Amino acid sequence: MLRSVKSWRSLALCFSLALALPVAAATSADVKAAIGPVRDSLMTMLKNADKRGPDQQALVKSSADKVSNLIKELNVAADKKAKLDEMKKSWADFNKVREAQVVPLIIAGNTADAEKLVTGEQKERLMTIIKLCDELK
Repeated sequence: MLRSVKSWRSLALCFSLALALPVAAATSADVKAAIGPVRDSLMTMLKNADKRGPDQQALVKSSADKVSNLIKELNVAADKKAKLDEMKKSWADFNKVREAQVVPLIIAGNTADAEKLVTGEQKERLMTIIKLCDELK
């Protein structure tokens, strides 16, 4: 019985230490790495008619949500705040167009118009975000 109590105390101590450790803030490298899956999931949906169902739509949304959360967690020096604000705006614009235009066009089968957006203004937004990630290092 004594051994069991010690084991539980040790386990409780480990959990309390784990909870007390600070969570590392997101970095611009994390944001940059998460951009690829966003584009990949959207391009998969665009190029493959059999990949437009709820599962793929959820993947597109969850990959974008990950980037949104990482951007929210970014901490930058005061002199780089303007670049972070620019990134936030570009990402908000990207998300708005993705949700309101690109995905509905793809689901409706209007892939030509969706592809124009994805390879045009949406690609430019992602390239801006990637550039800003490099500048925020």
